[in-house]
Amino acid sequence: MTPEQLRASILQYAMEGKLVKQDPNDEPASDTVKTKSMEESRTEPYKIPVNWKWIRLGSGVRFINGRAYKKSELLTDSNLTPVLRVGNLFTNSSWYYSDLKLDKDKYIDNGDLIYAWSASFGPRIWNGGHVIYHYHIWKTVIKEGIDKKFLYYFLSDPHNVLGETKLHGSTMKHVTKTNMEKLPFPLPPLEEQKRIVAKIEKLMPLVDEYAESYNRLQKIDNEFEDKLKQSVLQYAMEGKLVKQNPSDEPASELIKKIENEKAELIKEGKIKKSKKLPAITDDDKLFDIPDSWKWVRLGNITNFVGTGMVVPANQQSEFQYAGMLPYFKMNNIGNWNGKFGVGDWVYIPENEKVEKYFLKSGQLLFNTRNSKELVGKTTVVPDNISEKIVANNNILRIESFQHMKLSFVSYYLISPVSRYIFSTLTTATTNVAAIYQKQLKEIVIPIPPLEEQKRIVTKIKKLMNSISNISKQVSKG
Repeated sequence: MTPEQLRASILQYAMEGKLVKQDPNDEPASDTVKTKSMEESRTEPYKIPVNWKWIRLGSGVRFINGRAYKKSELLTDSNLTPVLRVGNLFTNSSWYYSDLKLDKDKYIDNGDLIYAWSASFGPRIWNGGHVIYHYHIWKTVIKEGIDKKFLYYFLSDPHNVLGETKLHGSTMKHVTKTNMEKLPFPLPPLEEQKRIVAKIEKLMPLVDEYAESYNRLQKIDNEFEDKLKQSVLQYAMEGKLVKQNPSDEPASELIKKIENEKAELIKEGKIKKSKKLPAITDDDKLFDIPDSWKWVRLGNITNFVGTGMVVPANQQSEFQYAGMLPYFKMNNIGNWNGKFGVGDWVYIPENEKVEKYFLKSGQLLFNTRNSKELVGKTTVVPDNISEKIVANNNILRIESFQHMKLSFVSYYLISPVSRYIFSTLTTATTNVAAIYQKQLKEIVIPIPPLEEQKRIVTKIKKLMNSISNISKQVSKG
């Protein structure tokens, strides 16, 4: 049960006469409030004790509107009388002031019970001093026999108010005074009202304590999946997730094959020769790895194709039609576990200039520019992609050579060690952070034998699915 549900249950029990015991010595409600009861034909909302009475709220409470103001009447001189608006009760900390002299019922003072009835809803027992109140707030005048705080708790439960009234207004929702006055109000004996209020005020601090514990548990639940997945990735990158097989060809031989393949492609003019990267020192090695593995620079084992196309001015966001191609932006990168995202697509006209920016099967896509938390988000383009999709200029496209699995590289780039590296590399301007290609090429990465890479990727996928399923079960309770 959430804290909100618990609070609602307490208020519901209170209004049904189930929170405290009835006392036969209490003077019955029918004698303490001289009002007309509800029509006999009206179905009572729920059962109440025999010494309680159903009344129309308007027969025990008068609701007085505040005043509507012209813009010229709302001043900024804080020496004048503050004007309380609905926003000041909820989210708005800026105040207006007035020099108007108004009737007494257009002011409220400490201890007055008020109710906001437009856009935002709810009661307050005012404790902010002498103020003028706006038209969208009611001040209550309560007849003898109704406890102010009991009424406050009745009005605090939206099931009693918004659940029974009709909200009006196309742009700004509001409760009408007529509907408010017609609300069924369960009236206990006055002394029982006071006992109910005392009980509620004893229970609510306990609910607040429960809310703190509940919120801490929710946070743990929310972090559970991510932390567990990050642990899996860390173990994988340290060579602790699967056993090493001595018959696997070591990574040193794999890297030689990649170097030979790369040299041949450069010779054939299929890829460009890149600048030589710095040699790896012992200080560059982030942790111990198995003997069959090897530390390398990312740029030495992959081909950086480049980023995509700058956002064109003539993009279309509605739908795809003939001659238009999907344009892959940062928010289209799928979940961090490698799913191919389908986010908020836009489309651009097809022409001969966009072909060099097409995504290709197997490419690793890397988000180079975004908020600091999202820089480095990756995905691998599915092997079965058939649609022409144009990459955004903040999406870096990386390709592998025959003897390397980019899915392993992708997992490394979202592992805790890479998260740490990126936090030291990203340059931030206001809320935007970036990682440059040169920085990414120089990142060191531990490379296992090819066959072990395959086993690691298979194991990671299996564990990630299991963790997600467990997390779903935990969330369901």
